[in-house]
Amino acid sequence: MGYSEGEALILTQVQAVSGFAASTGNTSRGKYGILNQGRSSVYAILHPGPFEVAFVAPKTVHTDWTTIVEIWQRYKDDGSSLTDLEANVQLLLTRLNLYRHMADTTGGILDAMATVGGDILEMTAEGGKGPIWLKQEVTVAWKEESAISPAE
Repeated sequence: MGYSEGEALILTQVQAVSGFAASTGNTSRGKYGILNQGRSSVYAILHPGPFEVAFVAPKTVHTDWTTIVEIWQRYKDDGSSLTDLEANVQLLLTRLNLYRHMADTTGGILDAMATVGGDILEMTAEGGKGPIWLKQEVTVAWKEESAISPAE
């Protein structure tokens, strides 16, 4: 399978969350330009995190991948922007907890879950005249098992 295919499965789960449908154009894999399109008040952008590889048998490898899901909430005012972000993150966590294999049909993903939520950050415009976005990162940790055929 590999990282790219696993990230695509995670994106599919994100897009199944209310407010993040693929048709709205508010989700991407590393494409930050969608924030400038103004189509939505909330966005989800995925990118790779750290990974670790371990041999568990002579021809079997377990890779512990991480995918970072950044939830971006357009800033409106002090109260509702934060509660909107919190609600969107909770919807994401609920969905990810339901799909511990990210709907993988190959059997490659052994387990997956959201493991870390980062601090909420205020993203400001040039000149620092107040926030225009609130952002929180959710780390999805997932374990993949793969078989290798050594060349030597």
